[in-house]
Amino acid sequence: MRDSYKLADAEREVMRVLWKNGGSIPTSDLLDMMNSRGKKWKRQTLNTLLARLEEKGIVSRPRAFVEAKVSERELLQLQTQEILDNFYGGKLKNFCAALIGDTKIDAEDVDDLNALIDELKNK
Repeated sequence: MRDSYKLADAEREVMRVLWKNGGSIPTSDLLDMMNSRGKKWKRQTLNTLLARLEEKGIVSRPRAFVEAKVSERELLQLQTQEILDNFYGGKLKNFCAALIGDTKIDAEDVDDLNALIDELKNK
């Protein structure tokens, strides 16, 4: 399956086109769309990128079509969770501590964070 949800720049560009167009589109149309965006890709280049995205579980390629299996928001959540797991032991508090460092948090940020925590508790 996947090693990482990290995307190369070219993979991210492909995903942006897929998300924008929604649904399943012919691979040949996707190649045309990428070329109209200034890419001078051959079919094999696109197929290589799609194979990588498919291996990561981000797209599916039934027959000569391709579609996103996850939304942009879902991918961002998966990537964020991966960072949390790999660098912060899966602990949100470790991430927050690293993010904040020695910076003082103002009262408004504290209130916003507390409101977010309360909202998440009630989900």
